[in-house]
Amino acid sequence: MLPAIHDTGTGAPVLFLHAFTLDASQWDHQVAALSGDMRCIRVDLWGCGSSPAPPAGEPALDGFAAAVLAALDSLNIDKVAVVGLSMGGYLAFTLWRLAPQRIRALALCNTRATADTAAARGDRLAMAEQVEREQSVESIVEPMVARMLSPGAHDEAHIVDPVRGRIRRCSPAGIAFAQRAMAARPDSTALLASIDVPALVIAGSRDAIIPTQEVRAMADGITDARYRELECGHLSNLERSRAVNQELATFLTAATMAS
Repeated sequence: MLPAIHDTGTGAPVLFLHAFTLDASQWDHQVAALSGDMRCIRVDLWGCGSSPAPPAGEPALDGFAAAVLAALDSLNIDKVAVVGLSMGGYLAFTLWRLAPQRIRALALCNTRATADTAAARGDRLAMAEQVEREQSVESIVEPMVARMLSPGAHDEAHIVDPVRGRIRRCSPAGIAFAQRAMAARPDSTALLASIDVPALVIAGSRDAIIPTQEVRAMADGITDARYRELECGHLSNLERSRAVNQELATFLTAATMAS
């Protein structure tokens, strides 16, 4: 079952993978800035945005990554640059594990290579059970907004209101699928040394979910990765959209010329 695909622009293809509780529209600012020169491909996780409900079976990122590869095949796209933020970064690692030959560059934003701790895994499973029990995502909207955005961004309606709306476009089944799939993901630290394509790593100095020291350590494990730290929370592409646009434009243009 293919996810919803949003295909904008022309040029070298770039695959954007969104964060947990959001959808492909998270990348609207980047698509507006880059689609004049690049083909921007975005997918919604099952149960989020415009995608259908998750399939039956044990939730796993591998299954969704395989569906993303099939979606690329349906568009006759062989190799892509991949941009992933948070859960999107976990999916990027999964794609690298499954099909490294299809990735020509990798941008990892506000994400980590390590697996969940036992406590984090327990929290994920508890949220999955909560939204299924309530058959609503409403109870997680404000707690997720508080975690994902830095304090200053809470006063910016143009940032915080769309985040709330994106969370509400995820179904309870989509939230539960994502949480269980992320809880089951393997540690990707051993993959870092194998990444031999251009890599950009972005961290947020006010990220309450993934500390900068963890993101920097991940970048240090990738040969010649460029590390950039921005003053923002977990959703760097929304809080610092202009800076992220500039970083991505420079990085992706160079990667395209090098490939």
